[in-house]
Amino acid sequence: MNELLHTILLRVTLAGAASAAALRLSGEGAMREVVRLAAGLLMLTALLQPLGSLHLPDLGETNIPDTEALRETNMQTAMSAVASSIAEAVQLRAGREGFDCTLSVTMATDENGVLQADRVTVYCGTGDLARIDRLQTLITEECGVPPERQEVIIR
Repeated sequence: MNELLHTILLRVTLAGAASAAALRLSGEGAMREVVRLAAGLLMLTALLQPLGSLHLPDLGETNIPDTEALRETNMQTAMSAVASSIAEAVQLRAGREGFDCTLSVTMATDENGVLQADRVTVYCGTGDLARIDRLQTLITEECGVPPERQEVIIR
């Protein structure tokens, strides 16, 4: 870039000196106007010719982000955030009803692309086994996940 600037300054300086000499020698009248026009064109050429050799990066090779990959990443982030919120809400409700459990919710999209709770994994203590049916009903009410898509793991 410095070399380009150096070339432009050198050419414009030389063109300016040549133009000044030509204008001094041209005299008056129509000849002076022709020399002024030629001097202007010479200055313009001195300025623009080095810019023509400037190599710009090929715009076809730019790194355009993969929008499909970004969309997939955003969907995974949304699924994770929603799953965490659902698990926390159901866990709080179960805690109010006396259950000592933690939940893990897995999200999926249905055939219409709507995000929904797909599976729930329940980690509970042995004391909750006697009322496991009530816990599964609570999960079905809160998340809409039927008992056959709920996995109960004893801690």
